[in-house]
Amino acid sequence: MLTFFRQQARRGCAAVGKKVAADAATALHRRPARSMDEPTVHMLVSSRTWHAGLLAAVAWEHHTGRRWRFFIHEDGTVDELARERIRAVLSDVRLVPRTEADEKLHAVLSDHPHCLAQRSKHNLFLKFSDFAAFAPGKRFIVLDSDVIFFRPPAEILEWADRESDTYHYNEDTKEKFCIPRPYLEEALGVTMWPRFNSGLVLAPKAAIDWDLAEKLLSVFEQTAYHPQFFEQTLYALMGSAWGRGGALPRSYEISWGYFRHRGAVCRHYVGAFKHDLLYIEGAPLTLAAMLKKRAGA
Repeated sequence: MLTFFRQQARRGCAAVGKKVAADAATALHRRPARSMDEPTVHMLVSSRTWHAGLLAAVAWEHHTGRRWRFFIHEDGTVDELARERIRAVLSDVRLVPRTEADEKLHAVLSDHPHCLAQRSKHNLFLKFSDFAAFAPGKRFIVLDSDVIFFRPPAEILEWADRESDTYHYNEDTKEKFCIPRPYLEEALGVTMWPRFNSGLVLAPKAAIDWDLAEKLLSVFEQTAYHPQFFEQTLYALMGSAWGRGGALPRSYEISWGYFRHRGAVCRHYVGAFKHDLLYIEGAPLTLAAMLKKRAGA
């Protein structure tokens, strides 16, 4: 009985956070004047995640103080009403429909049949294949729809400003590769970076090696313990093989608890109730930060 009441309370608080705080934050958002054409920021959304993704984009621009060139890739389930809402908040956003992406990637991956097959099987694979294919510049940023920023990301801004070719990622609490690390390292001859999470990645496009991706899939396509983690494993493999960069500080948080740690730059919400927690914590804090800035302006 107690569990039931906790669930109802959590869902109720999340509904308020979504309908009140998140919608108010997106309505209040005014895109910063300073424009960043490169690196581009890429996000994959679905009919279930686009709303959280829009909040994530708003929090990102608010705390970076810059107007970024967003590429929002939809998995084929996002309707026109949602697209209109995204365009209204992120005026010059590049929305990439699944149909357009399918046509482009069929050509890009024509010589990489394993990559093309996995892209058709697992929607998450679009994060790996499509972001690099559509990124117009030399570098791009992967931002998941469930990553909310709470303060300026100094390390990311420095990376962007100095045009660095290093590769960085959000460090997880444990490793989640498609197959245990020793098998990967033995088959590919690459020492894998530990506890790699692809929710937040800073990548030089030159680090994305389609031939290396094809090799991993050709070896483990049939034996992978967790094929849903092919995308994350491939991003980890690309960074590990590139060899320049590494994990962002722990203040770029991934946690399973109810609330973020003090001093967190951002939080990647994970677990079964991640969207409830995102709206309970992330949405009100984003709105509060925006209101505070307006009051001090």
